Amino acid sequence: MKGPVSLMFSGGVDSTTAAVMLARDHEAVHLLTWGNGYGHYRLGRTRDRADELRRRFGDRFPHTLSSVREVFDRLVVDDFRELYQRYQSGFVWCLGCKMAMHTRSVLYNLEHGIREMADGSSQSTGEMVEQMLISVYLVREFYARYGIAYRTPVYTLSREDEIAFLQREGFRMGLRIGDRFLGIQPKCHPGEIYYLPFLLFHQPPRHDEDKVAAFLEEIQAKAHRLIEAWCRERGIVLPGAGGPAADTGRRE
Repeated sequence: MKGPVSLMFSGGVDSTTAAVMLARDHEAVHLLTWGNGYGHYRLGRTRDRADELRRRFGDRFPHTLSSVREVFDRLVVDDFRELYQRYQSGFVWCLGCKMAMHTRSVLYNLEHGIREMADGSSQSTGEMVEQMLISVYLVREFYARYGIAYRTPVYTLSREDEIAFLQREGFRMGLRIGDRFLGIQPKCHPGEIYYLPFLLFHQPPRHDEDKVAAFLEEIQAKAHRLIEAWCRERGIVLPGAGGPAADTGRRE
């Protein structure tokens, strides 16, 4: 059995499936739920899902529910007008929010000595900017700088396979609409507005890969400065660059 791993956790289909898969190999799966302070709601649903995991698989799922608003402000919100003008897309809000969560997750892992990080990124929801291959790749490199391996254990699983798996395990699934389920995870007002044309008319937003990469590199440079300052304040010695890379798209 491997040591602990952290998982960015919404309690939805992808992250719940990832939690179960990771628990097969790890002594503990730290569930990290972050709110950005600007439109996230029903965050408490993640506590219910964490309780379900413990009932089925034992007390190996410590759960953290906290805010990344301060980090999000410094990475994105304080400069949002300039960022929007530069990249000409609402993805700066959604992807910037996700990078604030990744930044806070790095801090959590460094503080707790955890060297593996995962999330529920899935190619089945590749219309979401943070789950594009370029985004996953650059996030992997972001964690590797701190000696943390970033994993995406459900990336190549089909949505239907994940749903069938959770149903067999007896998890609450909520109200199904298409391949989505209402009532089991937090929601985000800005994200719902941005992806509304896709949800209503199956018209995914167009994300230019070069712009996404440039934005991530800009925001990650800010994030690295925040992490380095945070570690200096706490006397934490940063690992050398070039830590282990993730197996993106690997089927567990």
